[in-house]
Amino acid sequence: MSKRKEPIIEEMQSLRPYYLAVNGVFFAVVLTLFFAFGFDYTLIIGGIYGNLICVLNFFILGKTAQIAVRKTPKAAQTYMNAMYCVRYLGLFLAMTIAALVPFINLYTALIPLLFPKITITIRVLRNKT
Repeated sequence: MSKRKEPIIEEMQSLRPYYLAVNGVFFAVVLTLFFAFGFDYTLIIGGIYGNLICVLNFFILGKTAQIAVRKTPKAAQTYMNAMYCVRYLGLFLAMTIAALVPFINLYTALIPLLFPKITITIRVLRNKT
């Protein structure tokens, strides 16, 4: 007896190839800048840090959605709103850390936070044609 995945998980997993493609382009640019700016390791650390934060945020979003669909509509809305605030507070704290520590480039840490929107847009445009 195989366990069927929830539609939310399937939907998020369908974004994986697009996310990896966007991520590959990003790291190609980061590596180019790394060599162009004289081996500035903060660029690579910032990119890795930003990616980890982005993936963690997206994972928490998926888990939140899984839990919310099992609740009543009013309870689900309250729960999603509360978790939205918690996730963005976490993002703010993570990016504050990136801004304060000298070995993380803030710009390369911030850019991966745009990847989910870029990924979803690419998939929608690609499936539209």
